[in-house]
Amino acid sequence: MRVGVTDCLREDKYNLYVRWIEAVDAGVDIVRLSGGQPNVDDVAGLDGVMLTGGGDVHPRFYGGPENSPLLKDVNEQRDMFELKVVDRALENALPILAVCRGMQVMNVHLGGSLHVDLPSAGFNRHASQSSTPLQHAIAIRPHSMLHALAGAMQAEVNSYHHQGVDRLGHGLVESARSDDGLVEAAEWALKDSAPFLLMVQWHPERQPESELSKNLARLFLREVNRNRQQHAVP
Repeated sequence: MRVGVTDCLREDKYNLYVRWIEAVDAGVDIVRLSGGQPNVDDVAGLDGVMLTGGGDVHPRFYGGPENSPLLKDVNEQRDMFELKVVDRALENALPILAVCRGMQVMNVHLGGSLHVDLPSAGFNRHASQSSTPLQHAIAIRPHSMLHALAGAMQAEVNSYHHQGVDRLGHGLVESARSDDGLVEAAEWALKDSAPFLLMVQWHPERQPESELSKNLARLFLREVNRNRQQHAVP
């Protein structure tokens, strides 16, 4: 299996995603997808794509306030590259797992919008001001993929973000919310006619011991393997 993982521009953080996936299957061939190369054409040879976390998506891609002083670590080169990655992944019907910023990129690609700054929008408990990460509960929608993975109607997740989904993109349905009402996960509303997609706002790669994190990686790789087998040359 070949899985593309977008470059989050920090080697230590990128390696967390790689180790998280390899803990489930050490034989996975990881391809770093980077706007610095750029290697968007490599998407055609992949079996699945993971969109990783990082800085803010530039508001011009979703009609937001472009000059907000609340923006952090904007990198338009990365934005444009990853939006192209999503284009190619959807064209090739690849399974996609989107984490934190990855969820935001996916939502924007599908015509959704973001809260530029969660505290300003009234969501005050999603990013820590210290080195200790925040944890909070999420309420999980019944009959969603996330519900099947968690085996419960709620879960405890980490929280590192100051942006989040405002308006959901076309074709998406929320699968979890935080207790203050922010969308924390999403998936296709109609799954039978689309490739696998799961978007989560937290960082499962930073909670590798969590059963939910393990189940997320297992499900993603199962769908990647299924896609590979469906498109194998006889």
